[in-house]
Amino acid sequence: MPAEKPSVVQAAGIGYIMIDWLSGGLFIAGATLAFLAGVGVLRMPDVFTRMQASTKASTLGLGCLLLGTALQLGDLAAFIRVASIGAFVLLTTPVAGAWSKNTGRSLQAEFSFNKKFAARSARERAGSWTRGVQPDYTISIWPAGYSKEAAEQNELMVHVHFDAKYRVENVRELLGDNNDDELFKSGDDGKPVDRTAAKYADLLKMHAYRDAVRRTAGAYVLYPGDPGDDQKFEGFHEVLPGLGAFAIRPDNDGKAQGMTALEEFLTEVIEHVANRTTARERVTYHVWESYLAKDPIVASGKVHLSESDLYGTEFRALPPAEDMVLVAWYENDAQLELAKDINGFLYVRLGKRRGGLVVHPNLYRARHVLLRTYDGIVAPGLIVLREPGFQILTRLQLRAELNQHAKGKGVAGWAAEVGRDDEEYIYALFRTRVDSGSADEKWRGDELMELIEKFESDRRNTPVANLGRLSPNPRILPLREVLKARG
Repeated sequence: MPAEKPSVVQAAGIGYIMIDWLSGGLFIAGATLAFLAGVGVLRMPDVFTRMQASTKASTLGLGCLLLGTALQLGDLAAFIRVASIGAFVLLTTPVAGAWSKNTGRSLQAEFSFNKKFAARSARERAGSWTRGVQPDYTISIWPAGYSKEAAEQNELMVHVHFDAKYRVENVRELLGDNNDDELFKSGDDGKPVDRTAAKYADLLKMHAYRDAVRRTAGAYVLYPGDPGDDQKFEGFHEVLPGLGAFAIRPDNDGKAQGMTALEEFLTEVIEHVANRTTARERVTYHVWESYLAKDPIVASGKVHLSESDLYGTEFRALPPAEDMVLVAWYENDAQLELAKDINGFLYVRLGKRRGGLVVHPNLYRARHVLLRTYDGIVAPGLIVLREPGFQILTRLQLRAELNQHAKGKGVAGWAAEVGRDDEEYIYALFRTRVDSGSADEKWRGDELMELIEKFESDRRNTPVANLGRLSPNPRILPLREVLKARG
């Protein structure tokens, strides 16, 4: 007898089973691709293959998951919605990846096409601080422990932009050459020099990207020139910040020529960003710290702020925000006069020899001194250190040192009622002199102490209490903050 044909209900059931199996397979495939991407990040031998591996989950993996979802939903509207989601994600989400250097920091990277950098006044947000710009390609790199938003806020984001030019055949058309530089140098000041501005338009555009987009470290042109006809400008001795151009073109077989130089450059950029000992890392840290508080500028009044360093005129002076002032206690006029002498001394009590003694690093950074005493009185003017650092002495050693100074003999006597236990104290001895440029400046003691308390509220600047009472403790305040308490 011939086999019976399946009923409509049976056929529908078989169809549902097949859809379940197919969508399940797609879900498994999508999850597997995501898993393999993670394995690839850990196991691939170089940066570029790791980046390639990590992007599979956002392309094939995403496609499998979306297609499986559409099959499960089972109607035309669902297919349209899922297709729209996939298209939107593929068009708007940059290709991203992550890798870890053996000797450097772990990094995240994102490759974007026609990424828009909108004009934004907020420094901590991504974008341009003038007008919106849209480079052809952007590679963004930041530490893996931060989100993109946090990396922008902390000046840890690094953007490198590329623009493609298709009607240029040699680098001179883009960037000019040394002959143009010589022509420019030989011209008279005030007289325009014909430098074929059209040739410089692309170079100037790279400058515009570099200057306008916050956290941009480099901008480069990609053009169809002869392989090897590349040019890079470095702002300093490191690969970033930089500008330049790379020649990339297909050969007769359609294979890209010139990619080796670009790959080597990107590897160098990655190694540079992964290394926290670079000069650019220091610069970005100080940019972040300098603009974080958004404090208004401070007038210096009668205080003379030298342009050269206290300990070497060949060096530039520290900015007042990094020039630490020791705010020390004095008991009598003899101590004050000793500190202001041309060959003066200043001592502060640190603690007792018994037990551990902790000295805050800010004390080692002190270059100036303010002296305060009872009733909120602060001695006029500033005192400077004749040499960096200080000497650690016991009380007996300090007394012997001061006895050698004409103005120190009266200070070294101390009161007769001092107990025997006080001989256990140790001191920091600074070699000082008066700062003639600020000798007449007066200070508001109450405001000075408020500024010190605010500065010490930052746990990085919390004072070390080696003594039982707080008043004789050496306190530290940046010179910039001290200037706010001018009388």
